[in-house]
Amino acid sequence: MATWRERLAFAPLETAERGEEIALRLRHSIELGVLEDGVQLPSESELAARMRVSTMTLRTALAELRHLGLLETRRGKGGGSFVRANTGDIAKAQRDTLAAYSLEDLRDIREYRAFLAGSAATAAAGRSQQVSIARLASMAAMIETAQTPAEMTRADSRFHIQLAATSGSVLFTRQEIAMQAEVGALVWASASDRRSAAAKEHGMIVDAIRAGDTTRARDLAEGHVRQDMNRLIDLRMSMEPSSPDSPPGNEGIDSAVSAVESFAVSFEGTVAASIRTVEEAAQADLDRAKSGTLNELESVYDVARQNLKAMPALYGTGFVADPSYFGKPGSIWCYLPSGPESPQRFEFEMGPEFYDYSTAPWWPADDDDDKIHASNAYIDALGTNEHVVTFTKRVTRVGKMTGVAAVDVLVSRLQAEFAPFLRSLPPNTCIVDQNEVILATNTASLVGGTLSRSHQAERRIALPSLPWDLCLDVSTGINAADAAR
Repeated sequence: MATWRERLAFAPLETAERGEEIALRLRHSIELGVLEDGVQLPSESELAARMRVSTMTLRTALAELRHLGLLETRRGKGGGSFVRANTGDIAKAQRDTLAAYSLEDLRDIREYRAFLAGSAATAAAGRSQQVSIARLASMAAMIETAQTPAEMTRADSRFHIQLAATSGSVLFTRQEIAMQAEVGALVWASASDRRSAAAKEHGMIVDAIRAGDTTRARDLAEGHVRQDMNRLIDLRMSMEPSSPDSPPGNEGIDSAVSAVESFAVSFEGTVAASIRTVEEAAQADLDRAKSGTLNELESVYDVARQNLKAMPALYGTGFVADPSYFGKPGSIWCYLPSGPESPQRFEFEMGPEFYDYSTAPWWPADDDDDKIHASNAYIDALGTNEHVVTFTKRVTRVGKMTGVAAVDVLVSRLQAEFAPFLRSLPPNTCIVDQNEVILATNTASLVGGTLSRSHQAERRIALPSLPWDLCLDVSTGINAADAAR
């Protein structure tokens, strides 16, 4: 029977066969301390079979780990691939790994991990009279006697995996193993001061499960995971470049606020410039059009591509047709993929029986002919499936609306753009949209959250040119799970 370490490190991949994914899995396992220094990996054929990948794909991954100094190959009798955890620069590898995650990625992982832990704790509490929780209880305090980050990581990971196993769900257990392999080592990379607190929280979760208190078990498990992930998000945010040093005290805060306001004006100007050029291209095409079909607005594609290349803050831009003018819905749209590709066309046509543009959060009001409308943050579930803010302007012809010129901006991009300025402001500072959705912040617990009416900010400043507010020193208690979806 495979040990828990082997199940964690060598679990089958659920995604496509890519060498970098296997390398990342094994690298995380070495950082996690699951694969300890000197441990010999299974043979290439056996390991490929266990991870359900081709031998060639596995060899590519192992070559990457050798390049990083995390594996060495020994020839001859007793040879094979051996872990070199003590010689590899684990701390640097962990920071490099963390840097590859966006805040949006980490926020999603936080919520998913919290869901897994909370669901597992709920299920375990619900069946506490049918199963023994002695093993879970014994693992709860193990972290308190751990001496090194690797030992702390192993103890914490084993507790969470056992928590999932106690739920009785094989799927929960597999997913928890995958999550521990991905971020378990990162959570404990610089968290030695959390050892006693984590042991106490583990114990409280076990007590709630033993008592059969499903609600408390869920709340404690979710809160424990969110605290760990928020510390990781804070660490990731600290890796971003800061704005130039500001003077200390109130003068420094005022200077940082002014910098945020100036950037907001500049950002709105970038958006407006793109929208105006799309509108002008659409109007010019309509002047030349003979049949009045959407296909005749071909030059809008060229303008959209040029805008995306020149304005990296934008994610997508183009023209969305009004069905009452063109006879059917449709769009001429370009967007920037997440990879290195150049701007791509986005083909989207959906009948009015499925989607009414006029009810979309980005559709401008009838009296907004000369205004640029900013939507609230939303998930574009019928288009890009991204978390975006859309800016739009009505395009009219002889008093009749033909459609809208529009720009999409990723919420993750807003966080990245505003982050250098927010770091000079007090903790618990954020920028919110007209629905109180947090678009950018300098504090992990606020990432992906919303402000409610019961939460107050020390100062609340309306940003110029945009329907957003800068909120300084927000009172605690934000529900980070209340993401704008």
